[in-house]
Amino acid sequence: MVKYRIRIDREKCMSDAICTAICPQFFYMDDEGKAAVSREVVQESELGCVMEASKSCPAGIISVEREGQA
Repeated sequence: MVKYRIRIDREKCMSDAICTAICPQFFYMDDEGKAAVSREVVQESELGCVMEASKSCPAGIISVEREGQA
């Protein structure tokens, strides 16, 4: 089963919460008002909203990498 890892560059987060609106099952806003990931590793079948959140992020700080890739 293929798995993917979600990464966020928190230092560049603009705190607009678009990711949490699109994909609340994987993204939330932490106490500092920055985006955070509730579960870093996701299954291929769960990628839909994660990829939409990544593409919608105005700061472009969300990346999704296939496990095992460098």
